[in-house]
Amino acid sequence: MKERVALLLLLALWGQPAAAQRSYSIDRFDAVIRVERDASIQVTETITARFVGSWNGIYRTIPVTYHTPQGFNWTLGLSLQSATDGEGRSLRVEASRERHYIKFKIWVPGASDATRTVVLRYRATNGLRFFDDHDELYWNVTGDEWDVGLGAAAARIELPAGAEGVRAIAFNGAYGSTAQEAKVTTGATTVTVVMPHSLGFHEGLTAVVGWNKGLVTEPPAAARAQEVVSSNWPLTIPIPVFLLAFWIWWRRGRDPRRRPIAVQYEPPRGLSPAEAGTLLDNSADLRDITATMVDLAVRGYLQIEEYEDNKLFGLLSGRGYALRRLDPPANAVELAPHEQRMLDGIFRRHEGRVELNDLKEEFYTELPGIKSGIFDRLLGRGFYHRRPDRVRTRWMVAAVVFGAIIAIGGGVMAAGLLMTPVPFIAAGVLVAGILLWFSLIMPARTDDGTRALEQVLGFEEFLRRVESDNLKRIIIGHPELFDRYLPFAMAFGVERRWARAFEGIYTQPPTWYVGPSVMNFNVSSFSGSLAHMTSVAGSTLTSAPRSSGGSGFGGGGSSGGGGGGGGGGAF
Repeated sequence: MKERVALLLLLALWGQPAAAQRSYSIDRFDAVIRVERDASIQVTETITARFVGSWNGIYRTIPVTYHTPQGFNWTLGLSLQSATDGEGRSLRVEASRERHYIKFKIWVPGASDATRTVVLRYRATNGLRFFDDHDELYWNVTGDEWDVGLGAAAARIELPAGAEGVRAIAFNGAYGSTAQEAKVTTGATTVTVVMPHSLGFHEGLTAVVGWNKGLVTEPPAAARAQEVVSSNWPLTIPIPVFLLAFWIWWRRGRDPRRRPIAVQYEPPRGLSPAEAGTLLDNSADLRDITATMVDLAVRGYLQIEEYEDNKLFGLLSGRGYALRRLDPPANAVELAPHEQRMLDGIFRRHEGRVELNDLKEEFYTELPGIKSGIFDRLLGRGFYHRRPDRVRTRWMVAAVVFGAIIAIGGGVMAAGLLMTPVPFIAAGVLVAGILLWFSLIMPARTDDGTRALEQVLGFEEFLRRVESDNLKRIIIGHPELFDRYLPFAMAFGVERRWARAFEGIYTQPPTWYVGPSVMNFNVSSFSGSLAHMTSVAGSTLTSAPRSSGGSGFGGGGSSGGGGGGGGGGAF
């Protein structure tokens, strides 16, 4: 046993000097980079390596996946053309993909205590940059990830004949270095870049060459878009999402076809102003709520009182409003659930009379029940397949959930996929936007709902165009129509037009609205006062308590930037 241990120690000590002598170095790295008119690049790299000890050859890694300043990915197209020795004899090459690199493993015969030359030729596409005033090659010539330093480095960039405005700079050093120690010589169609000294470990040489536009053929917009999408495939996720959402809308979210709209001179039978306004846009809006309040006043269930509201000892004057509950009229029709909920909600904590300002941070709790009552009544009459607010909510939730899954989940996975998170974030935002847009159009009316909508649209047309001569004759001699249809005009957002049509017709102040502004009554000024009241009411009824709680030129370039790059080693 002791003899075996001694023998192993002896072999280890004997083998150590031989292993220590096994090394390699890159004596020269020369590159010829030819820009073609079709915007492709032909690259010839001549690498002179000196081997100490026994080696199989060298490998060259070239990155093909990059990140733009905006955070998107772009891919360099790379195709190997040949690998030869210094005498032009073909060498065995094995190409593979490792992370964001293409790795060329090149077997070099006689790589044992010898100096050998490898000539690598490949073609690159999508390697040029196109700006408004010039085109540009921004190319990491040597790469800055070699395991050893480079004894000498030089490059010659060849442009097509007729190049104008040629300019060039070069950077050297570790990744991100802005050192410009290389000698750059610019000719008519060639640029040579020569390093005056060797490059150290993980140091490289980058060339930036620009020329006036028109020398090479810039890829068309469609080709560039295709390249962006292929390099950032998450951007295609919104396409199937849109198609699926469209299919669902086509099957379940479309209204039946509408018939031509004819003017209607009265609202659909049995529809309250809030219901008509909701049927119009599938949403129980604030104006539907305030229209209901005015409708209750017009029908005799409450009275709106306006009063002078002076502050700071009379230095500031304004208007305040109060609501007084009245006994129901003798011939009153039973209120709809949402109307009863609103009337009870206004006076729930106040006996008989309440100042509008006292409902601040109080009445908002009644709004969900009122809106729910409107939707339930429309659903009960068979105007919808499903409640529009719930359909819209489900799609909004889906928009947030799926958008977040794609943006956040994809962002977490991006590193493993050798991508930036930006395409996933953009896709998540687009998916959320698509689903939010469909949430607006997904609620579907039934046949009965569409027929009722046609009547509502016809009545809205009458209220909107009542000022015209052929329609105004209908209201002449009927001032009572102003009060009766005013809540509908408010729900439709046309109350000012409705009031203007009654100039000289509606001359007596209403009994349901009292206060200083109706002393010298004028229907137009009354319309303005009513608009102010509903604006104050809207902000008051909804108020809730606060809860606690670039280019390589112009200073943008550096060593290691642009296309190309990578490094290599021996094996």
